[in-house]
Amino acid sequence: MLKCYKVRWGAVGIIGLSSLGVGSVWAAANTVPVQSETTYVASTATQPDAPSWPLPAAAVREELAQQLLELAIADVNPRFGELWLALAADKPVAQQPQLYADIYASLHHFRERWAHLSWDARERLQLKAADITPVAADYQAYRTLLVASDPGREVQALRPGQADYLALRRQLIQLLDIARQNTWPTLPDMKLKPDEEHEAVPLIADILQRWGLLTESVSGTRYDGALVEAVKQFQLQHGLLNDGIIGRQTLNWLRVPPEQKAVILARAMLRRDTAEQLHADRYVLVNLPGYQLELMDGNRPVLTSRVIVGQLKRQTPIMASQISSIVLNPAWHVPTKILQQDIVPKLAKDPSLLAKEGFDIIDSAGGTVDPSSIAMDEAISSGFPYRLRQQPGTHNALGLYKFYLPNDESIYLHSTSHPALFNNDRRAISSGCVRVEQAAGLAEMLLQGSAWGPERVQKVLQSKETKWVPLKQPVPVYMVYWRSWLDADGKLQFRDDIYGFDRDKESGSRKVMHSLIQRNKA
Repeated sequence: MLKCYKVRWGAVGIIGLSSLGVGSVWAAANTVPVQSETTYVASTATQPDAPSWPLPAAAVREELAQQLLELAIADVNPRFGELWLALAADKPVAQQPQLYADIYASLHHFRERWAHLSWDARERLQLKAADITPVAADYQAYRTLLVASDPGREVQALRPGQADYLALRRQLIQLLDIARQNTWPTLPDMKLKPDEEHEAVPLIADILQRWGLLTESVSGTRYDGALVEAVKQFQLQHGLLNDGIIGRQTLNWLRVPPEQKAVILARAMLRRDTAEQLHADRYVLVNLPGYQLELMDGNRPVLTSRVIVGQLKRQTPIMASQISSIVLNPAWHVPTKILQQDIVPKLAKDPSLLAKEGFDIIDSAGGTVDPSSIAMDEAISSGFPYRLRQQPGTHNALGLYKFYLPNDESIYLHSTSHPALFNNDRRAISSGCVRVEQAAGLAEMLLQGSAWGPERVQKVLQSKETKWVPLKQPVPVYMVYWRSWLDADGKLQFRDDIYGFDRDKESGSRKVMHSLIQRNKA
């Protein structure tokens, strides 16, 4: 048996959850002209005995609608958009008991599948082609919910598990509210420094006022005073150097409208739903777009460090591993790809490079080769049939610390001989491994309670001897791709899509966004 909900998206305009009979999470307003039709087909074939469902309580309807909205905005699977459009179509359809049964069953099925996805699949949101059609067990779970003593609590169990989920939900609704205001200003290309003048200054001020970063009115075209300070705060919230200069990166983020940020946030909320995987008492979290590492003690960060991650063509992989050992004074065994693509071309221009950077040349038998015995031009032209090992020391590319992670991609955390690079705001520049600014502090905290106190570590570092120090208890490490979060001050942070995981997704579903947003008439 099939039931069809015909959706005339946009026919009833901005559908707020209160107008759907599901509470007052978001307000309704105005209408949008009819633009197209789509049909959502609900199958009762997989439902036990194809029951006639009762209408769930208002609290259940509200929670189901809100969770559905977040997934529809994230645009991770077309089914959620279809269900949302059916819910938003008109009041009689929105109150259809069958539709709420389908929403719950779809959410239940999705959460079950989500919990069993690989770490990489979840962070990449590889769900577009996934079959999330609910099965009989999902409808049976809904039947159990309807007769539960507290169905509202039961449906809340489907929520993502992160501690700040409700705070992020409020931020998402606020972004949609801002999006319903006047059309987002269009900024021309520019580079603007403090105390300069530009005709776009009033538009910049308008944007920052909408974001709540500027309270003063701005008249004229001079870029100075409170407006510069507001831009600096804006830059901090987007991981940019807060110098007040409006360059390409700052301009790009100023141009991003709130509805697009809502999609980025919704996708981040889903990525941060790590199920029960982040359950260890202590673990390391590396957020690649945030260029940040945190050593976590439960839900509390006890160490935070800036990091450098892989460049676009040599991405740091999404992975879950563990630190099993710390290597003091590591030697660097240069990977073949880096040797051939990076070092050999430099060597062709500067034959003294190997000596200056402390590299040993290793032959196929594992022996060290005297550089003076090699005809370098001939070796380079023949593909340089050697390996390189960089001697330990402050000049070493790995610095003084290497944190060994068992994995198939030879990825690890390490310090660096070029700490000034941590001052860059765009730090996707490595060959895949993660460089840690606070490597010494991380090592000290991971070795707490062991026989390797700070004095013993320093003695080894000064000796230049390479020493592997196994951890008594390996510490989990998670590489994640979180582009938005609330910082310690409760401010919403956003970051660039450094690896293109959200390419073509940042605007979300056109139909879903049209059902949510109808800007006020000027």
